[in-house]
Amino acid sequence: MTPLAAMLVVLALAAPQEPPQEKPKKVPKDSVELTVVGCLKGRVLKTVDRRETDVESGPYVGARSFHLASKKPVTEEIKRQQGHLVEVTGLVKRSSLDERGIKIGGATIGGGPPVAASRSRPSPAENVTVMDVSSVRMRASSCTPQ
Repeated sequence: MTPLAAMLVVLALAAPQEPPQEKPKKVPKDSVELTVVGCLKGRVLKTVDRRETDVESGPYVGARSFHLASKKPVTEEIKRQQGHLVEVTGLVKRSSLDERGIKIGGATIGGGPPVAASRSRPSPAENVTVMDVSSVRMRASSCTPQ
């Protein structure tokens, strides 16, 4: 083999290989992947009422609150983005997105099976949808949408 041919073989082998394409994670049948924009306060995301079609994906959720669950690296990013307008991508159970009634003023009216009266107040956490977050990205440094 000539020195020039040997050098070409070495360069071809040393050329950076394209990394294998990551397979998109499968979304469970009972869940849906959402990308929404909202204000981050603690581990709660309050979405903006208008839909930003260039960013958001999945079904329209309107103005809604999500409790954010995530793995440690994403949790650290959530902590850094407190009080900011952010874009969040994650999985939500389909059943959690079902409408629970009609809001009239501060009250929600909905149908359902009768519930026995109790003296205790319902937990506010019962009505908050949990999102299993895969990514968080800052959109603005304040919570006012532009």
